[in-house]
Amino acid sequence: MMKIARSLSCLAAGALLASCVAHGAGESGSIPEKINATPYDEWFYQDLLSDRVFVFNNQNLPKYRNVPHAVIFRADGRNLECIGKWVKPGKLHWVAREPYRWSIARTGPGAVMRYEDPDGSYGYGHFFYDPGTGITANEILRDHTDWRRSWFLADVGWVQDSLPRSLADACPGLDLPAGMRINEKQTAQRLDELRRQDPDAPIRNFPGSQHRCPGCTGLGASGGKPTTTKAEVEAYLAAQEGNILRASNGVPYTWVRSGDREEFWRIGHGNLADKYIDVVRSADGARWTMGKYVYVFGYPFGYVPTGHRHPAFQITDELIRQPYPRALEFMGEAYSDRRFVFHREGSSPSHGRFSVVDEAGNLVPGPHFDGEWRWTRGRMEMTVRDDPAGPRSVGWRELASDLDIELKVWSRFTLSTR
Repeated sequence: MMKIARSLSCLAAGALLASCVAHGAGESGSIPEKINATPYDEWFYQDLLSDRVFVFNNQNLPKYRNVPHAVIFRADGRNLECIGKWVKPGKLHWVAREPYRWSIARTGPGAVMRYEDPDGSYGYGHFFYDPGTGITANEILRDHTDWRRSWFLADVGWVQDSLPRSLADACPGLDLPAGMRINEKQTAQRLDELRRQDPDAPIRNFPGSQHRCPGCTGLGASGGKPTTTKAEVEAYLAAQEGNILRASNGVPYTWVRSGDREEFWRIGHGNLADKYIDVVRSADGARWTMGKYVYVFGYPFGYVPTGHRHPAFQITDELIRQPYPRALEFMGEAYSDRRFVFHREGSSPSHGRFSVVDEAGNLVPGPHFDGEWRWTRGRMEMTVRDDPAGPRSVGWRELASDLDIELKVWSRFTLSTR
């Protein structure tokens, strides 16, 4: 089956125009740190597009420029199109068709639109949604020796709940979803006029749109230039530390910065073990290496927020929220008659301090009365001051069991919060 990245206008024209041919969703040959990651997960796009209308034009092709097209993404997977093109000045030709089925997939960089033709071939579109304006764009990948200019903006428009009257008249008989109304305000056959006729039609600030990854605004829109800054990415990571982020391939990761260590954790599922990846920064601070992945600051940072907390951080959140003395079996026999009270130090949730108290909750006299805790490689590491035995550690699952703390464990089927 052929994989192609597609402009909706190119599909509707019935042919793959030269400017629409692409490498596919995997971005073969591109530099890995500059993936054109989309900003949201598959559930967001499913909710946004199902039983709604994408009103757009292809600004790169003269026959389609400023001609409003409509694609109706029915929730049952059917795709309805009403596409117009200029056949001569002042004369439009309209085509209504149902050429393929649609779905949202995680294949390639982020959640992408998947189009499946009746013959079994399929392609992908990368949709970018701006919550403030409602502007929605589809970017595709084309052949070019310089990969930074291989992504370009193909289809630009917005999503709305209703079908414009001008398009309903141009393509009568479309099998609209139940309850979809005709927008009687929108009678124009030019995209810019259509928007002016009903400026409230575009859907803005769709639930969940506030959770987006830094710089995930489209390399086509930026012409391959940087889409974010180092400061923005660092601020994003600081705000998301301890939370679960989904990488561009759907795999869950958590960023942890604890003292001299900077790590990404992956939660294992099924036969997969937990995985811990050290972050190595370049001498100039311009890029990271995380295992096989290299990230250059300034380009899309394709880790999408889920709104969920990693279970390890749920434990220390609880210990700090309820700072009463607790027994910790993993600290060993030397501390069997001691209890521990946790405190956070600074803004990072990855490390802090603790006090050592007796069973009555009184501070223990002598040298071993406090210490430092931190999370590293999935384990709670505790170091009591002046203890010659050094750090003691325990895995987060074992610690939760010992403390009888109930955790919400994320899986790939867990919906992101809205």
